[in-house]
Parts: sequence; C-alpha cells; structure tokens
Amino acid sequence: MDIKVDILEEKACKKVLKIEVPSDRVLVEIENMYSNLEKVAEIPGFRAGKAPRGLIEKNFKQKVEKDVLEKLIASAYLDAVKAKNINPIAYPQIADVKFEPGKPMEFTAHVEIRPDIKLGKYKGIKVKKEPVEVKKEDVEKSLNYMRERQADFAPVEGRAIKDGDFVMIDFQGTADGVPADKLKAVDYFCEVGSKKIFPEVESALIGAKVGDVKDVPVEYKKDFPGKDLAGKTVVFKVTVKGIKEKKLPALDDEFAKDLGEFKTLDEVKKNIEDGLKKELEQKEKSRVTNVIIDEILKGLDFSAPQSLVDGEVQHLLQDFEGRMAQQGVTYEVIGKKKEEVEKEYSEIALKRVKAYLVLDEIAKVEKIEVSEEEVDGEIRTFLFKMGAQGDSYKEYLKSEKGRDNIRNQMTQDKILDFLLKNADLN
Repeated sequence: MDIKVDILEEKACKKVLKIEVPSDRVLVEIENMYSNLEKVAEIPGFRAGKAPRGLIEKNFKQKVEKDVLEKLIASAYLDAVKAKNINPIAYPQIADVKFEPGKPMEFTAHVEIRPDIKLGKYKGIKVKKEPVEVKKEDVEKSLNYMRERQADFAPVEGRAIKDGDFVMIDFQGTADGVPADKLKAVDYFCEVGSKKIFPEVESALIGAKVGDVKDVPVEYKKDFPGKDLAGKTVVFKVTVKGIKEKKLPALDDEFAKDLGEFKTLDEVKKNIEDGLKKELEQKEKSRVTNVIIDEILKGLDFSAPQSLVDGEVQHLLQDFEGRMAQQGVTYEVIGKKKEEVEKEYSEIALKRVKAYLVLDEIAKVEKIEVSEEEVDGEIRTFLFKMGAQGDSYKEYLKSEKGRDNIRNQMTQDKILDFLLKNADLN
C-alpha cells in the first residue's frame, strides 16, 4: 500500500480519515487514462485513434482529471479502511479534496462504523407469558364480517331512505358562494348512519327519495386543519340517485358451502377460531420478544450510527406517507408538519437501530447464521405460496439485494427464536 492514512477524529460510531495518495500513483492513473483514450478518441480531422496526444489532452483534460479523481478516491478509500482495519456501515462522506497533477492527492473521509457493543445479560431474562384465549364474540365478529362480505344489495323502490340504507349520491360543496372541486363527488356510495359523511348530510338524507335534491349547511370547526374551510359554513347540494338495502345471507351450511372451502357452518367457525388463535399467539410472541429486547437494551449504553437512524426515519416516514396517500389524507389535514412527524419517528428509529445492532452482535457471539441452502428453501416456499403471482418476484429474489433481505429476515427470526428459547418464561 502506497497511501498515507491519518485518523484525525475518532468517536464511538465515526472516524475521520485523512488520506494522501502519492504523486506518482496519480500520474500513473492519468497516463493510463490518456493511453486508453489515444486508441479510441474521435477528434474532427483525424481518424479514431490517430489524433496527436497534445490535442487529446486539450480536448479531454477535464474529463480525464474528473475520472482519475473518482477512481483514486474510491481505490484509496478502500485501501485506507483495510489498512486501519475499519468496517464501514455506509458510504463515506468525502471532503477537503486537493487534486493537482504532479502533486500528491489529499482528501478526508468521514466514515461511520459499528459501535463497540459489550453485551450484558441476554439469556434467562424473566418474562411473564400471557395465556392465549379466543373469545366467542371474536369468532362471531369474524363470522359476521364474512357474512357482510357475502351480502347482496337490493334496489329499494316505493319508500324513502331510512337509517342503514345504502345510497348513491352526487354532492357539491359551496364555500363563500364559490363551488369547490375538492368538495365535489359523483356517484358517491355510502351507508346512512355509518358516520362516514357529515351528520348534517346523513340527517337530511333520512326521509328523502330518489330524485330529491337537498341543500345542507355544514359548519366547519375553527380548528379544522384545512385553513381555507376552518370556521366557515359550507352548503352541500346533495342529489339522491339511488337507494339500496343490504340483504345478508342466512348463517347456515349453505352459507359455508358458498365460501368454497367448507361443507358446514361448524367448519367455518373452527377455521376462524384456529386463525384467530394463531394471530393471538403471534402477537403474544412479538410482545414477549419486545420485552426481552427492551430488557437487554436497558443494561447497555452505546451510540448508534446516525446514517442508520436517518435511514430508518425515512423508511418509517415513507410508510406513513404511503398510508396517508391511500386514505387521501395530507399533512395539512392531520394538522402536522412533516418535520414534526420526522421528530416523532426519530426516537422509534433510534430504538430499532440499537435493537438491530444488539441482535446482530448476539448472532455473532452465538454463531447464528443462515446458509445459502436455507435461503433457497425460503425462496421456493415463498414462490409456491404466491402461485402465479410469484412470477413478478422471481428476478428480485434472484438478485443479491433480494437474497440479502431474505437472509437478514431469516437471521433475525433465528435470533429472536434463540432469545425466546433461552428466556425464563412463566
């Protein structure tokens, strides 16, 4: 190794390296770059590969120096972390670059590293395991949900709307005498009494018939997140276009057969009970493992690399914004700024990163690993379960990133199972 490396700053999760590349290595890279260009460079008036060196240098000087700089920084950085036995966890921040042909090249690399974690007690942690019991009312609730999914909607004729009916309406809201597009809907289908629309509108619909048009004033609260509507009275013109009532199927063996998988209603109930039990058992397992992880973290004091925390915050934020988009909600509607939500997620992210680092350290100590054969098996199982839909995942699962994600999840599952097996559950 011909580079010079000095550690300018050293913290729990960060090192700042000053790296110097000797001038002769810089010149060799520049010469190699020009030599390659001489063979292929196309300059007007000359055949490819026949242009004079001086003309090539004049035309390609900036590009050559840029490419050489990038190549030297990448290679010198790798040499530096290897020389200092540093294991980075993220791409470095490069700064203070000094590059001039004929002189040594210098730059600093801000490198984030794993903290030194001295594990405390992680075996024999006492946790009270709660019994899992499926309640009869939960089975009935799930059964009724399935019944609702199988319901038919029959058109209503000859009577007015009553509570529990389903209506098809158009509406247009007008604020300050101006119709607003965001307060408009066509063929809006809703249940009267479900509280999914303004109570004033629901009240106005009771007793109405198909073809009726109602002007319904709605007062928006002063603290309503949308400032353009806060404290105002909006008049909604509501047109009734259709009325339907829900017809629920009888809960009998015929209902079970219509589901396609069962012969009797008792089989359906047993299937629901088994599913709910598995769900409760998984929730209890997650609760117990979270208690164990919290207990392990209590006795440890270490810093977490900021890049990992920032990355987890962004992951949480993207998930949150995705859910908002599905619900048609904005930051303005929830009355929060993006920065506020980021701050709330920062504590969650910090805890998650610390937990990940500790679990990873336990895996190293206990030699908990996932083999390539196990990854292959998990991929086969996943694709089998997905059936035809699995085709869209095949390329991703073949990629290094896809396999790494599966391996990481399987490793974490193994670690958590290890902690549960070695906990004092009572």
